[in-house]
Amino acid sequence: MLPLPRPRPRHTRAWATLTAAFLLLAIAGATLVARDAQGAPSQKNVVFILTDDMTTSELGAMPNVQSLIAAQGTSFNEAYVSFPLCCPSRVTMMSGLYMHNHGVHGNFPPSGSWIKYRPRESNDLPVWLQDNGYYNVHIGKYMNGYGTQDGTLPVPQGWAEWYGKVSEDALYYNYNLIEKTGPGATPHITFYGDQPADYQTDVFADRAVNFVNDKSVANQPFWLNLWFNSPHGPFDPAPRDLFRFSRTSLPRLPAFNEKDIKDKPKWFRKQAKKRLTKKQVTLIDNERRRQEEQLVSVDQAVGKLVQSLKDKGILDDTYIIFSSDNGFFRGEHRIATGKYLPYDPASRVPLIIRGPGIPAGGTSDELVWNGDIPQTILQIASGSQDNTLDGRSLLPFAQQPTLRSTRPVLLEGDTGPGGTGAESAQSSSARAREARVGVAGKRGVKNLEQEPDAIKSATNTDSAPAYRSIRTDRYEYTVYANGQTELYDMKRDPDQLRSLAADPRYRFVRKWLYDQLVPLSACVGAACRVELGPDPPPLPKSALRPKGKKKKGEGTKQPPSANKPSPRA
Repeated sequence: MLPLPRPRPRHTRAWATLTAAFLLLAIAGATLVARDAQGAPSQKNVVFILTDDMTTSELGAMPNVQSLIAAQGTSFNEAYVSFPLCCPSRVTMMSGLYMHNHGVHGNFPPSGSWIKYRPRESNDLPVWLQDNGYYNVHIGKYMNGYGTQDGTLPVPQGWAEWYGKVSEDALYYNYNLIEKTGPGATPHITFYGDQPADYQTDVFADRAVNFVNDKSVANQPFWLNLWFNSPHGPFDPAPRDLFRFSRTSLPRLPAFNEKDIKDKPKWFRKQAKKRLTKKQVTLIDNERRRQEEQLVSVDQAVGKLVQSLKDKGILDDTYIIFSSDNGFFRGEHRIATGKYLPYDPASRVPLIIRGPGIPAGGTSDELVWNGDIPQTILQIASGSQDNTLDGRSLLPFAQQPTLRSTRPVLLEGDTGPGGTGAESAQSSSARAREARVGVAGKRGVKNLEQEPDAIKSATNTDSAPAYRSIRTDRYEYTVYANGQTELYDMKRDPDQLRSLAADPRYRFVRKWLYDQLVPLSACVGAACRVELGPDPPPLPKSALRPKGKKKKGEGTKQPPSANKPSPRA
């Protein structure tokens, strides 16, 4: 197991954050955070709204999110979570680190869960914001495995108020919250039952609105985490919204029930030999309607919260970030349910931000990931960033949506050491390739959901190997722990229907991507933010001559790129 990174001493943060701030100012070409007449940062409020297992397509069921956040801010069209699984993703959003640096490899102990992360809570985002004078409030789901410990009611450091759902309880009814109502309050536990007034999403929404309506809230900058369980299964909408969309036709999702999977890796083809049955398709459609009905109450909560901020007179001084902890498969590539894999349905999420200095209705095609969110909040709170973190602030790209870079994003999935035993049967070159990207001897998952009690959908694709994947502006290239690979040209094939892992036109592209994936798989801090330059294009068709037809004296064609790849891939 990789050792956890050294804790970041707070007294060393000033130099690193100041350096990062100057770099960002050079990129953005303007001051990112307003300052008062004395030159001190003008601290703005932050509201971070997070859903659970929500896909980008489900934004269509949320008119308030579209009109009050997206239409008033910037939407990121290419937003990813580096590990498409609940707990590792949420840890990234608290720590600002890739999974290989924060060390939480899944939803369950010993390699994953809140239990694994708990020792790091003394040095993460809420503590840093508290050091910057913020009043921090968390409402809702926290991390898988969070709950009572040794008869105590744990409240993570840095939170002035805390209303955290006990993880092992039921979701939308009959659950407990560990509650701390103020900085000096003693934590207590409150049970919510099975009545309509106990519906979890509404309880969380009321807590948030009540906090904003408090008469003293305008006296101190605050960070409000409003983290919903919706639309996570079991699919229980609020009673008022149940069957709201029963007669609504659903748009067919791209790559749904994929016809031809001959391009997919062998491990995938072995599991998904047959397409989804009519029964599975009907079940998926019904569950999709229930998921969107669940999001109606989330959307109503957003409307109430924004109105409260407006009535309080602080909306214009507040940044609102909206996202999801990961996506979710709903039949794409024949996968009926689950997440974990690097394909877009699981790894791509909605990400929107509105606030001071961000133009209304902007859209950005910049490649971003959930590790950028902590840096963004740090930038808002302090006017600078922490150079030891793996992400970077979204503010320059939100304020100037046409701004672009060539920084890649790492997608990674494993649940700790162990492997499958299949590695010993591979060639030495395949084992070496996996070792160089840090995936050799790592376990994958036995089911793609990783929360088996929550979803009852039948699926014909369940287990998956560990992997490391690089996502660039144009490509996604994946190396699995069983030696198999995938490559997608996202410019030509955004739905990932045709893997180019064996296409000779992309042989130099594969080598180039592999050479970039090797250091990215073990990157720390600034090394995770290095720009690669333009993606190399594939070879033209004319470059592929039939065997034996090469002209005399003609050498091997090189890729039309300034970055000559290593021959090791």
